[in-house]
Amino acid sequence: MTLCVVWKRSSRLHFASDSRLTLSENSYADVGIKVLSVPYRIFSATDQSGNRTLDFEGELGMCFAGSAINSLLLKETVIELLRDIQYAAGYSDTSMDGLAAFVFKVYKVISQNICATTMGERGRAEILLSGHCGKMDRLRSFLFTTDNMNRHSFSEVLVDDGHEFLGSGKSQAKSLLPIVPTDRDFFEVLRKVINDTSAAGVGGNIQYGTFEGKLFRTFGIAELAEGVHYWRGGIDLNSQDFMGTHDALVPAYKYIDPFQAFRATSEDAR
Repeated sequence: MTLCVVWKRSSRLHFASDSRLTLSENSYADVGIKVLSVPYRIFSATDQSGNRTLDFEGELGMCFAGSAINSLLLKETVIELLRDIQYAAGYSDTSMDGLAAFVFKVYKVISQNICATTMGERGRAEILLSGHCGKMDRLRSFLFTTDNMNRHSFSEVLVDDGHEFLGSGKSQAKSLLPIVPTDRDFFEVLRKVINDTSAAGVGGNIQYGTFEGKLFRTFGIAELAEGVHYWRGGIDLNSQDFMGTHDALVPAYKYIDPFQAFRATSEDAR
């Protein structure tokens, strides 16, 4: 399943994806959240009085592709564990290297277990994780993959300007992408693959996220088509389900129309 793309231009990182989950053969649901913010908190070791301090915190950007079961379990577990991690001053690496290594341990355990079941290769998933590195004072990205022998690896990617495609739709996306793409080209390619019925594992609404300073922010997608729609995955936050009564909690999400926000002939519309 999936088509995710992460691209870097002039030190800015962008994440975009479709929303389709493949639940079984020829069975899909366009409700997956594949571009997400992952908060983390790193505490000092507990002192003799039983106290500890929150010394580091931030937000990572993450997207995933592959097995829906593997990906969703990875997302759930990583979000749960990164809420409360601990370091030993002078020994632990609290940079993006250390965070990526920690997430890789989670990824490896879950992937090994799922791929060892009857799902086999169909249980494989890959994720791309980015965040601000305090040691290098810049955004860094790491790609986690599993091969057909259930062997796992991770490596740093997007050290320089460039892009990474993940998922079953990446070969089609690569063939459609111009040699020198603009930011908008990535959205255009993503939309074309979503609308291509031969790419059955890719579909649903576009998702988008980017870093604002050191924090990762996700956006709903604004769409004008037979009314005003504010999509976050498969949820229309401007539908009657959310906006139909005066006493309901109202979504306060940020929205973007990427085809208007990003010009076709420039890096970025600010």
